[in-house]
Amino acid sequence: MKTLTSPAEAVSALDALAQEFAAVAAERDHEGTAPFAEVERLRATGLLPALVPVSLGGGGLDWMTVFRALRPVIRADAGLGHVFAYHFVNSWRLQLNENEAAIEGLQRELAEKHLFWGGAGNPRDAGLQLTPAEGGFTVSGRKFFATGAQVSDRITASATRTDTGEKLAVIIDATQPSVVHHDDWESIGQRLSASGSVSFESAFVPERYVLGYGGQSGDRYRPFASLSILFFQAALNHLHVGLAEGALAAATEYVRTTTKPWSTSGVERAVDDPFIRELIGDLTSATRASDALTWHSTELLAAAAERGWELTDDERGEVAVEIAAAKVVTTKTTLEVTSRLFELTGARATGEKYGFDRFWRNARTITLHDPVAYKAQEVGDHALTGTHPEPSGYS
Repeated sequence: MKTLTSPAEAVSALDALAQEFAAVAAERDHEGTAPFAEVERLRATGLLPALVPVSLGGGGLDWMTVFRALRPVIRADAGLGHVFAYHFVNSWRLQLNENEAAIEGLQRELAEKHLFWGGAGNPRDAGLQLTPAEGGFTVSGRKFFATGAQVSDRITASATRTDTGEKLAVIIDATQPSVVHHDDWESIGQRLSASGSVSFESAFVPERYVLGYGGQSGDRYRPFASLSILFFQAALNHLHVGLAEGALAAATEYVRTTTKPWSTSGVERAVDDPFIRELIGDLTSATRASDALTWHSTELLAAAAERGWELTDDERGEVAVEIAAAKVVTTKTTLEVTSRLFELTGARATGEKYGFDRFWRNARTITLHDPVAYKAQEVGDHALTGTHPEPSGYS
């Protein structure tokens, strides 16, 4: 399988996929089944190793290209955009660890086999347990909201050694029988994100899949090692904006082709209705502002990643504030846009055949990922005292 190495080809490939997904988005949302077929379509593009260096067989592409390529998929189906984006974060975060030999081996394997990556790192769950075994470890425990694990080949996780208490970053082969995918994702939105729970029943982790220290604090903590958290947050910002863009595109097409002008509007076409024109202008303006802030913070984050192990706490902190600010704005925008699109389209647009409610259900679900009020506090603290967010499972 050819690996894509051209930014233009990457964007074009996912744009074509997005058109396929958009055509059946309402139907797939109703089905709500895990996106095995869609992951295979993504694999076939040759884009899964996009962030692996060319020297290791990968695409050698950058984060700005990856997010640009993902945006049409998010507009079409935010659940798919979610699981696809998390593949790139979970596979890229290999580089944030100490064991260079293991990292290189895993990147080569990803590029050679075009593996899809999920994660099992919900910080609010009980930690996984690592027990030493011949040739490596066994891992046990259960993780909820394990986005992508069900449809993945490999799972990024961290677990604590039962003998020493050391926390290690590990990679788990998701296809072994001792990894149990519960297929229990039943939320009102993000139905295609494969975000159900996964259990590890003494699943084997070979030594070559052990990446090293996996803590977020202590003497061995370094700012670069914690950047995966900020990339997850950046991905959420892109999901918020893409959702708003998708909702606006659906609403404007409906207004142009289906909506009838109100009887007292004094116009013959819905597109000439002054109320509709003003509201679509307001919502579009808010979405464009959110988009600009999202790309600005993403650019800063990508630059921070380029700093590597030289990244300082202050540099990381400044990026974290920008991403938090973007999240505050994008959360409000996507909730307003996906709710008010019905004011643009009218009562008939609530018909199930259109499936426009999926935009709001997706937005309402994904914006609860972690409370945005705490992101606003982080931005406020920086404005008032100059402090930066404390590195954690969400900041």
